[in-house]
Amino acid sequence: MKDLLWAAGIGLALLFLLIGLVAASFTSYHGDRERPVMNLRTEKEEPAAGESAAPAQLGEGLHADGTLHPLVETGDAGEDYLNSLTVLCDSSMDSLRSAGLCFASIWSSETGTLAMNDTDNWTIRYPGDGSQIGPASAALIAKPKILIISVGSDGLSDLSKESFVENYEALIRAIASASPKTTIVCLSPCSVTAAYAADDGLSKEKAAEINGWIKTVCVDTGAYYADLTEVLCTDGYLRDEYADGSGRALNNTGLREVLNFLRDHSTEAQ
Repeated sequence: MKDLLWAAGIGLALLFLLIGLVAASFTSYHGDRERPVMNLRTEKEEPAAGESAAPAQLGEGLHADGTLHPLVETGDAGEDYLNSLTVLCDSSMDSLRSAGLCFASIWSSETGTLAMNDTDNWTIRYPGDGSQIGPASAALIAKPKILIISVGSDGLSDLSKESFVENYEALIRAIASASPKTTIVCLSPCSVTAAYAADDGLSKEKAAEINGWIKTVCVDTGAYYADLTEVLCTDGYLRDEYADGSGRALNNTGLREVLNFLRDHSTEAQ
């Protein structure tokens, strides 16, 4: 009797196992099929009614506490500090790549233009191998300790403050996501000379307006802000001795003034 009961129990167990295998063979799994993707352009969460918005910390190199963090004078940080910098720049400072004034890593497009109305499609010539990649991808590879951003002069036609700020902040958030420890410094625009009269939307007044927009970006993201106005401009105009032939970009003399400013305003001593 005992043997018969054991045999019956084993038979039932095998029957249930067979039923389970058959059911599993004809049943599909409907779990989460989405691949994890990093969203580099996420929307800010709105606080609930009656709550104040808490500053979002984007990375160790940013200090988003709702205030502006201007670079203050620290004394000469030396040539080694300059050479350790990475500079993302548009046409206003693109000549820094070929000027031979320092050994900083310079990121810019093949043409030197980085249009603010098309930031999603920016590609830079990566100094490491000459490849064409986006700034965030370059940050992911290089993990720069300090990134100086000098953009805001290109692609301004019909660009509103809201679009400018949104595009600039998305750029910073993408870079911070790719390299959280990178310290980011945003430079004010270098303006244009009094004789500049092109129809690209850039003027003394526009440069001043953009400077205010960049301050907003720095407050929102926690990036450092560097005001070059007193260094490069008189009455809001770029000084002639600092401008190249276009009247809207820096020559070697102007670039030296910017580099000297950065040496005397080290982020490591802020």
